[in-house]
Parts: sequence; structure tokens; C-alpha cells
Amino acid sequence: MKTITSAMTCGRMARGAVLASLAFLGLSQAPHALADTLLLADTTLVRGNSSAVFSFDAPSAGTVTATLSNLPWPKSLTTLNFAATTSSDVISSWSALDSSNETRTESFLVGPGTYFAHIMAAANTDGLKMGLYSLNLTFSPNVVPLPTSDWMLLAGVLVLFGLTRVTGLFGRFDVPGRAP
Repeated sequence: MKTITSAMTCGRMARGAVLASLAFLGLSQAPHALADTLLLADTTLVRGNSSAVFSFDAPSAGTVTATLSNLPWPKSLTTLNFAATTSSDVISSWSALDSSNETRTESFLVGPGTYFAHIMAAANTDGLKMGLYSLNLTFSPNVVPLPTSDWMLLAGVLVLFGLTRVTGLFGRFDVPGRAP
């Protein structure tokens, strides 16, 4: 009797260990949600002509989206240019005033590292000679393909099928006090 009870306990413990390790493996393979990261948000008042340089770090390979807005306060800027660079190369360069829209958004690919955003602006020469712009930089990491969950489900079913076959080799155990 004692041998049957200890064999049943060992069998239950083995099944529990296998199920726990499968659950742990499944959770470790679960995809992580990645949202856009705000790298820089800045609003600057320009008086006359102005140039500004901002540095930002990309944590991994991905896409940086730059949004540059010409805010009409007290009047719109006459010139508003953007350039994204590394320490030795220009990645993206454009003017925010090329279109009739006062806001322009552009995206460019980056790898991990430090980058620089250069803004060149000129205020209207009438009145106060002032203007205002807003710069936002966001980072989106590259999408990494994940293994499909179908393979993990199939592997789990095959393992459970194999366990029932292995435990079936030992025959049925009679539990004391339970009717067959």
C-alpha cells in the first residue's frame, strides 16, 4: 500500500513540475507591449534669428518621428528648418514651412546611440520680431517577429500526450478507500 501511495505522490509531483515548467516557459516567451517613447518635447520663443541644438538618445534600433510646429504667436516664423544628425552625418533635413500647414512631421530610422536635432528659426521682421515653435521627438522600436503561439500549444499537447503514455506504462493505481 505504501509503495502505491508514494508512487502516486511522485507521479503527481512530476506532473506538477512539468506543468509548472511549461507555464514558466510560456510566460517567458510572452510578447512585451512596446509603446512610443517621448524623447524630447520643447517649445521655444524666438526673437530675431535663433539656432538651437538638442541631443537625444535612441535606446535601440527603431524610428524617430519629429514633429515641428510653427505656432503663430504673436506672428508666425518666416523660417523654420530641422536637421537630425549624428556626430558626423546628416540623417534628415527639411523645412517646416514648405507646405501651407504650419506643422510638419517626418520619420527617420536610427540605431542605438546619441543623435542631435538642430533647429534654425527666423522671426517676422514686423512688430515685436518674435515667434514660437514646438518640437516633439518620439521613438518607436523596430518590431521583432515573435514565434507563433501555435507551435508552443502543439509542443505542450505533445508533452502531455507523452506523459500520459509514460504514466500508462505503470498501470492503474488503486487508491485506498476509493471504489474502482
